[in-house]
Amino acid sequence: MSPPTSLVTEAPVDSTHRSRPADRRADSALPHHTLRGHLPSAGWAGCVLAISLGLGFFMARQGGSGLLHDKMLPWILSRCLGLGAYVSLTALVAVGIWFRHPWRVVRRKPGPEALLRAHAALAAATVVLLAGHIVAVCLDHYAGVGWTGTFVPWHSHYRPTAVAVGSIAMYGIVLVAGTAALAGSIARRIWLPIHSLSAAIFGLCLAHGLLAGSDSHVLWGIYAVTGAAVAVLQVTRVLARPPALADARS
Repeated sequence: MSPPTSLVTEAPVDSTHRSRPADRRADSALPHHTLRGHLPSAGWAGCVLAISLGLGFFMARQGGSGLLHDKMLPWILSRCLGLGAYVSLTALVAVGIWFRHPWRVVRRKPGPEALLRAHAALAAATVVLLAGHIVAVCLDHYAGVGWTGTFVPWHSHYRPTAVAVGSIAMYGIVLVAGTAALAGSIARRIWLPIHSLSAAIFGLCLAHGLLAGSDSHVLWGIYAVTGAAVAVLQVTRVLARPPALADARS
């Protein structure tokens, strides 16, 4: 699956299909060359990837994954990559929601172009980390999820429901990323409602991490904080009153 290159060319996560005044002002604030730009430099995406992977490794170590022998290594690697993908996805969804948030119109910093570049870099890092997580899980013989258990929901011998939730979330990410990559070729009314499912897909990923992780009892606080942060952003995004245009310019 190729990274969603056109995430930088169209609006990120939108929690509603209605056109709101704050949304229209956010769009009008962007120069056309920004909306039609390319992915940020490989250096920025690499930095995001390294940070997410490093945090994933740290979180996995907090869970007590310290036995790096042959039998455990693929499983530990899958946990590191999965947690790294979760960290990157959390930031990705948060940035996408904030871009369309009515409060951002007033708070102007960071600017729309910086948010779009961050959104694209996080999207690329999330896709790479997720792909690594999937491969590591399929090759692992410790938990024994396997290729069938990974791609066919409820066919895993290891915690079938928890793994199935992750499989469904994976297909959701593929759908969102794929339609976003085609955003320049398909109508907005088609890809934007699908893109708006990102927050719900994030919830599935959070549930997957909690239910499937062997170290969730240690990391539950991190899941709680990140989940609450995204939930608050999403709820206030929907309920917040768009500021008057005059107030936004003052």
